[in-house]
Amino acid sequence: MLPERTDPDVRLMLRFKDGDEDGFRKLFSKYQNQMINFCFRFCSDRVLAEDLAQEVFLRVYRAAGRYRPDARFSTWIYRIAVNVCLNEFRKLKKNYLTQSMNRPVEDAHGSRVTEYQDENQSSAHEMLASRQRDEQIKRALQKLPDQQRIAVVLRIYNEFSYDEIARQMAVSEGKVKTLIFRGRQQLKQSLAGYL
Repeated sequence: MLPERTDPDVRLMLRFKDGDEDGFRKLFSKYQNQMINFCFRFCSDRVLAEDLAQEVFLRVYRAAGRYRPDARFSTWIYRIAVNVCLNEFRKLKKNYLTQSMNRPVEDAHGSRVTEYQDENQSSAHEMLASRQRDEQIKRALQKLPDQQRIAVVLRIYNEFSYDEIARQMAVSEGKVKTLIFRGRQQLKQSLAGYL
């Protein structure tokens, strides 16, 4: 079945393509926090993650005239996000500071940076108990090669199918399976003494 018939987000993007700005606003509202969180998992820097997410939406906006509903909208926007993140890392090629997502984020002046609410947020007790584990996992994820990290994050955190990940990364499904397998193996090794 064609995505424009089954995916309401594709219909919103097609409305935007036809000049309806409200379609873009609705998509932005729905995907804004998802894009920031996706980018944050790669750079561990809230401000940079917000900039990268903004770049994703800028590319979506500019691509409206060329948009074709060949897949689900989420597959398409995450492919853009993957490309934006990879381009940023190729450009900077530096190690990013790993920062807990459970602690308040402060800017250079010590002011608290606005955080984004997660509807699935755990209780304070659960967050405190899992802080150390989460930091270990984030450090282990940061050590993965870029393509492995992207494939693993898309599969584990965003629950995309292998086929969707292959489309987002513009690689074969077999390559995605290999990347995820190797990424999981490396994570097991990195976390062996901890988990």
